[in-house]
Amino acid sequence: GTMFWALFVLGHDCGHGSFSNNPKLNSVVGHILHSSILVPYHGWRISHRTHHQNHGHVEKDESWHPLPERLYKSLDNVTRMLRFTIPFPMLAYPFYLWARSPGKSGSHFHPSSDLFQPNERKDVLTSTACWLAMVGVLAGLAVVMGPLQMLRLYVVPYWIFVMWLDFVTYLHHHGHSDKLPWYRGKEWSFLRGGLTTLDRDYGWINNIHHD
Repeated sequence: GTMFWALFVLGHDCGHGSFSNNPKLNSVVGHILHSSILVPYHGWRISHRTHHQNHGHVEKDESWHPLPERLYKSLDNVTRMLRFTIPFPMLAYPFYLWARSPGKSGSHFHPSSDLFQPNERKDVLTSTACWLAMVGVLAGLAVVMGPLQMLRLYVVPYWIFVMWLDFVTYLHHHGHSDKLPWYRGKEWSFLRGGLTTLDRDYGWINNIHHD
């Protein structure tokens, strides 16, 4: 699971353009890495760009933003439980890819989602096709190797990766004793939003998924 997380980090760097100076190489490597862990490369890359452009903004941020009271009260009991009751939030990532966060519409897989501009739709289709191809590969391996073996070798590590990703992302944007602020409207600025993020040291685990 931590190795899946390492693959995600490399794909993340491809999405930021920091893996290589060659955009095509970033795209190819990013698709290979992210598709292998069932992440739609361009769909996620574009929404992640939106996140970085709006981090710390209550209404416009893309991930783990606090919900306004009005929106919270409008949620049904099941959605509240899945969003706020441990361990469900730590399993949220694949569901976020399908349907985003409460109060936001669209999907990382659908080219017509309001996440994307018209000129980005072909890229989103390409990534969704790669994701479907990976699902096909996994289904074929399950037939050849048996479902129990696939459960051990892929499904369990995948969900460990999902928990790691949700856990680390949450800690990067929220604090307990740190009391990290969130802003809205004219209170928000790019600098203020950037200062709300918090880098944390994960000790020896850094050597697995980052170093």
